[in-house]
Amino acid sequence: MILKIARHVKNKNQYDLSRETCIPQSKISLFENGYLSPNDQEKTAIAKALSVGVDEIDWCRSGKQ
Repeated sequence: MILKIARHVKNKNQYDLSRETCIPQSKISLFENGYLSPNDQEKTAIAKALSVGVDEIDWCRSGKQ
């Protein structure tokens, strides 16, 4: 599942995720929109905050259709 969908399923907004991961909200937006890819440490932090495995998130796809 793509990051934006995973975040919505867990009822979190970008600000919530930012606070829980110490990753700036603007950077999370860039991840979700496919302009930037998270490094391994960021992937781990995001997955942990969403209570999912790192491999459950499709990091290569953005929320754009």
